[in-house]
Amino acid sequence: MKPGFFFKEAMRSVRNNPAITLAATITVMIAVFILGAFIPSYLYVQNAVDQQKERLDLRVFISNSATDQQVQGVNERIAAMQRSGLVKEYHFLTSEAALAEFKQRFRDPELFDLVDKDIIPATFVVQPTDPANNDQIAAELQDSPALDRTLQGGISFAKETSDRLLRIAKLIQYSGLVLIGVLLVAAILLIGNTIRLSLFARRREVEVMRLVGATNWFVRWPFIIEGVITGVVGAVAAVLLIWAAKALVVDEFVRNSTEGLTRDSTSTISFFALSAILILAGGLVGALGSGVTLRRFLRI
Repeated sequence: MKPGFFFKEAMRSVRNNPAITLAATITVMIAVFILGAFIPSYLYVQNAVDQQKERLDLRVFISNSATDQQVQGVNERIAAMQRSGLVKEYHFLTSEAALAEFKQRFRDPELFDLVDKDIIPATFVVQPTDPANNDQIAAELQDSPALDRTLQGGISFAKETSDRLLRIAKLIQYSGLVLIGVLLVAAILLIGNTIRLSLFARRREVEVMRLVGATNWFVRWPFIIEGVITGVVGAVAAVLLIWAAKALVVDEFVRNSTEGLTRDSTSTISFFALSAILILAGGLVGALGSGVTLRRFLRI
């Protein structure tokens, strides 16, 4: 049998049950709209968290009395941790370079009068691959005789900020997965309910088809296509709503709220890619909803 026959049967079912189909389509549209709003928001926040992670470096202060061999020993330990994956990158600042960096970061003339080269020692600036590695990196370096113990024990990193960012990142990841899962399951169940009602309305027709020898897939395909149509139409409607919201509200808000930030820090996902993902998701959800219902209620 040609695919056109199955498509015509699916469209006939849609026309015969307009209220049910409309309700399912609207529900899918709402679910996909929320999903479409969540995906770029999730990526935006995740990018911001990742950008802040890169700024959470660890600083190893070197004593002015440290010998070249002791300094080289610290360098070798950090290099070994870089090879093992704990450290992403690192560099060494002489006391003069550390002072210049301090003046660049804190542009306060009153502070400059209080700071000289002897106060700010030579420093290793270490960027971990993950802020969670900071404790282990500090433990590996803590017993080095080259450290200046008068400055925060010789090693400094924003532990509280690091821990807070890690908690935020995990919360975003887990809450995102849960929300997406709930939305997809809800959409699958709602489309499945629509197909179940279609099956009930056409139960005698289905029974006759099976009695005359119709194969399982011959009976299934119109309902699967009906579910896919419902999912895709709902997803397309959601994409149009997202486009309208983006053009009228989001773009202007982003321009006003991200001035001074780099492009990489505010980029998330292109509208074209997002639209393709949502429409594909709508079609898959429709097919899954139909398949689950057919398995459960038709037993074929």
